[in-house]
Amino acid sequence: MTKKMEKKYIPLAEFFQNSTQPEMTLTYEAIENIMGQELPNAAYLNLSWWKKTKPPLSHYLSWVNANYNVIDVKLGRSVTFSRLTNNENDGEAQGSNSHTYIIRPIESDDARAFINLQESVFNECNFEYFDCNEQNLTVQQVRKILAEWRKTKTSNILLCIVNGEFAGYALIKGNVSSRTKHVASLRIGVIEEYQNIGIGTSLLTQAEAWCKEHQIERLEAQIVEANERAKTLFEKNGYACEGVRKGSFKLENEVQDELYFSKFL
Repeated sequence: MTKKMEKKYIPLAEFFQNSTQPEMTLTYEAIENIMGQELPNAAYLNLSWWKKTKPPLSHYLSWVNANYNVIDVKLGRSVTFSRLTNNENDGEAQGSNSHTYIIRPIESDDARAFINLQESVFNECNFEYFDCNEQNLTVQQVRKILAEWRKTKTSNILLCIVNGEFAGYALIKGNVSSRTKHVASLRIGVIEEYQNIGIGTSLLTQAEAWCKEHQIERLEAQIVEANERAKTLFEKNGYACEGVRKGSFKLENEVQDELYFSKFL
């Protein structure tokens, strides 16, 4: 880049770089979901904020560098972006995938969205440890946990945002003691609407990359044996089953076994 982009717009830049859509309309909420924080007041009040292409502010680079232009703005509601094509094959490539997503670390402003996302996963999947509305997390609790994790740097949550909507997460829970600090547990959740498009694998890959950056050498996952989708995900990515917990999980009053998977990174 010839100009330096503001840090808070980097997730938005990644989103546009990943996109293959020739044109897309994103609500303000969707854009803020992608960024993990609010847009400035100027984005709500001035059309020129979206149309500008000159310094000193460089937010426009997040879409311009990916060959997108702003073609319509409904202030406070939505923005439409159009991609300039470079060759005859662009049209076919751009139309091949209507799902554009990024994976980024959670921000404090994501607390409520994460709670809602996790509750959606609990509601849809019988193999989670909590039923819907059973965990009762509050925004303040999540923000406090995140603040503690930033200090220890052994735990994190990675969020997947598809077309501006929260679609899945990878929860990495590490340890703080010196003898177990190299180990972390992992849970992945993806809502049904966005399953079978590779998000689970992407979350797992990004979680492993984050762990390597933070000197975590071993990842563990605890999976209900009947959860074939989760078993397949971890097995195909090199995780080995180390043991079984007999009858440790109860589903509809029937006991289920759990499997322990692990991988050295």
